[in-house]
Order: sequence, then structure tokens, then C-alpha cells
Amino acid sequence: QDEDAEERARILEDMAQLKKLAVDYMHPELPVKTTDAFACGRNYFTRPSAPQDEDAEERARILEDMAQLKKLAVDYMHPELPVVTTDPFACGRNYFSRPSAPQHEGEEEAEERARILEDMAQLKKLAVDYLHPELPVKTTDAFAYGRNYFTRPSAEDDEEEAERQLILEDMAQLKKLAVDYLHPELPVKTTDAFAYGRNYFTR
Repeated sequence: QDEDAEERARILEDMAQLKKLAVDYMHPELPVKTTDAFACGRNYFTRPSAPQDEDAEERARILEDMAQLKKLAVDYMHPELPVVTTDPFACGRNYFSRPSAPQHEGEEEAEERARILEDMAQLKKLAVDYLHPELPVKTTDAFAYGRNYFTRPSAEDDEEEAERQLILEDMAQLKKLAVDYLHPELPVKTTDAFAYGRNYFTR
């Protein structure tokens, strides 16, 4: 027994060391942890004895160009974003609503657009009501009321209701067994205040 316990301890210690090496290899961005208050380090690439990088200026120019291209791409793909500037005196105006803008529509066209937008809003509301029946009904009438179609007194008796309840109960029990089997680390829940247990391995 003592030999097995020591062997197990050595195996667990080796596994812990291997796990630490694997984490250090897979996550080089993690900081180095040490308990030595006087430990120090330096950057390999910026040390005084590091060889001169002749491509550093070229790399900096390339990165600057890439940053500018990224900014242009974001401005093109997201015109809804606000314009950011550091000039407090900068100003702008709407191209379409400026005083010198040409008259692009008449009164009849504006009314027609308003009617079309209203119809689209109604169609959108109908589509949402159809696709999301779980949403509550909204009304401004304080005296409006409704009743459940399935539980009304005149509703037909559902002969399969008892069978459905049995099936749902069996499914709940099977789900509980599956969770207990797949997650043995979860604590045991009980309503018996006098229930107790013991560890199988340390008995």
C-alpha cells in the first residue's frame, strides 16, 4: 500500500510538471511567475548586443500603410460610424438637406413614401407576430382581456393528456440519470436532513 501511494504521488508530480511545460509552450503570452524578488530579465530582441535589424524601417512603413488601409476599409464598410476628429473647429453639413440641394421629390411623392413606410411597418408587425407567437400581446386598452383556447371550459377533452404527462415525467427522470452519469463531479442533492454518506476510496 505504501509503495503504491508513493508511486502514485511520483506519477502525479510528473504529470503536474508536464502540464506546466505544456502550458508554457502553448501560451508564451503568459507572464513568468517567480517567488524570487530579485529575479530580472531582458528582452532578447532589444538587448544592446542584438544585431541591427536593417528591415526595421521598412517594416514600420509597411505597418503604417496597413493601418491606413485598414482605416479606409472600415470607413468604406461602415458608413454609419461617426467621423472622429481632433479639430474642435471642424464642422459639416448634410449633403441631402443643405439649402442648395435640388428638389428631389414633390409633395405627392413624400405622401406616397409615408404610406409605403406605414404599410411596411404593419407587415413587419404581422411577420413578427407570426414568427414569434411566444411574445406577449401588447395593448393600450386597460379593459381588454383574453382566455386560453386550450383550457377554456368548452374545450374538447384531450384523451392523450395523461399519456403525455407520463412521457414527460419519464423523460425528466432519464435526463436526471444522464446528467448524474455524465457529471459525477456534481454534488448529490437531497431533501433528507438525516441522509449521509462516506467515501468509497477512503473508507
